[in-house]
Amino acid sequence: MSDRAYDSLLRELRATRRGQGLTQAQVARGIKLSRAQYTAIERGRSMLNWSHLRRLARFLKRDWVIRA
Repeated sequence: MSDRAYDSLLRELRATRRGQGLTQAQVARGIKLSRAQYTAIERGRSMLNWSHLRRLARFLKRDWVIRA
C-alpha cells in the first residue's frame, strides 16, 4: 500500500471513530489494544496490521477497501 493510500485509510479511520462519537480509548478497548497502541496507529506512528483492521471493521461496523 502506498503512503498516500495508508494516510487516506488513517483519515477515514479517524473520521469514522469521531463520527460514531467514540474516543480513542473506547476503540482501543473494543479491539483489545492499549490506548497508546491505538493512538500510535491512528497517528501513523505504528502500522495497522490485518488483525487490527479486521477487529476495527467489526467494532466500527464498517468495511474498508484497500487499493494497491
